[in-house]
Amino acid sequence: MDTMNSTDFGNEKDVNEYIRVGLLYANRTIDTPIDTFVYSPRFMRWERKILASPFKNTGKKSYTTTRRVFNVAAAVFITVAVLFGILMAASPTVRGAVVRWFRELFITHDTYQFTQTTNEQSLGRWRPSYLPDGYIETFHVDLATQIVVNFENDTGDRITLNYMFINEGFVINIDNEDVDIKEMRIGIHSAYEYRAHDNFKRNSIVWMDEDAGVAFTLSSFEPCEILISIAESIRLSE
Repeated sequence: MDTMNSTDFGNEKDVNEYIRVGLLYANRTIDTPIDTFVYSPRFMRWERKILASPFKNTGKKSYTTTRRVFNVAAAVFITVAVLFGILMAASPTVRGAVVRWFRELFITHDTYQFTQTTNEQSLGRWRPSYLPDGYIETFHVDLATQIVVNFENDTGDRITLNYMFINEGFVINIDNEDVDIKEMRIGIHSAYEYRAHDNFKRNSIVWMDEDAGVAFTLSSFEPCEILISIAESIRLSE
């Protein structure tokens, strides 16, 4: 049977090579399946030996062995850290999990729940700098922890902006029937688009401004492309 001795893992040059390979693996494209990465037979033998007797060499005081253990731990840490960074950049869902908000899917609706608490006392005045021709603000209600604003045109078409604190206990419910749901971004912020299948249902966009601690929804019979343009123009005004 092929066995591995204390020199099989290699010297410092070998460890550096493992770190390099780990970083290359971590920087693979996000669509590459993990199971396509092929480990060498030597690595597999080493892994089986470590898992079979993880504490076998804990009594040894060899500086070289100890250094190798810490180098391997560093390689693992670097790989995990880089993978986490890739997921943070690529997935609003992962990013949402870090800032303590999550989305639950039910048969008739999606629910966005928050577990974060902000120290802000006022939501402020968030308004779009872009609206389709003819739309003006016609309604505004401040509920302290939530604000609702309506914009209407001469024919009665309406765009509704709703925003609230990302605070524990607050929720957003969005009808998910007869819509296509798409994960996206509004600027740098995590967002979801709810595109209605027909003209009898409103389109909606939900997004989270984690830095401001505010969650937004925008809904209308206007096309999603219009809603996205409005959402991207929304800023905190004086």
